Amino acid sequence: MPEATYQVRVSGVIPEELLAELRDLTVSVEPPETVLHGSLPDQSAVVGLISRIHGLGLRLIEVRRLPASDGPGAF
Repeated sequence: MPEATYQVRVSGVIPEELLAELRDLTVSVEPPETVLHGSLPDQSAVVGLISRIHGLGLRLIEVRRLPASDGPGAF
């Protein structure tokens, strides 16, 4: 299965520690949330990202798999 594009919304600001791990994702701060956008290789990567967010005590608001036509410039 090819990579899929996701949008992940987190309450507040993501710590630099996690941002360093997310170099392949676009990060936008839209107070009071931080939005991550980009391709993840598989479901395991999605679950890993969610687990990492949870492990840092951040509040996950939303995870959306975007249609193939929705790229970073489509917003």
